[in-house]
Amino acid sequence: MAKEEIKQLQNKRKKLISQQKEEARKKRDRRLYKKGGVFESIFTESKELTKDEFYQLISFTNIKEVINQKILEIIENRKERKNKNTETQEEETDIEE
Repeated sequence: MAKEEIKQLQNKRKKLISQQKEEARKKRDRRLYKKGGVFESIFTESKELTKDEFYQLISFTNIKEVINQKILEIIENRKERKNKNTETQEEETDIEE
């Protein structure tokens, strides 16, 4: 009886892990589709590029450096806004008390 329960629990665990992996894959796919769609909408000519040509384009050194700088800048701005919002919320909490 105990062996059967253990086996059932192991199977349930495997099923949950499988579901988590599939959910993560779907989120990644959705993210890639959205970002790829945005890229194509901005650079309409890119639709004609092969996979290798596309990779050459996005790994072009000058572009890569500029884009990475912009990404870091966006992330920093997001952190600053989040910190500012947190401070505002704390001030509002202090006022209510």
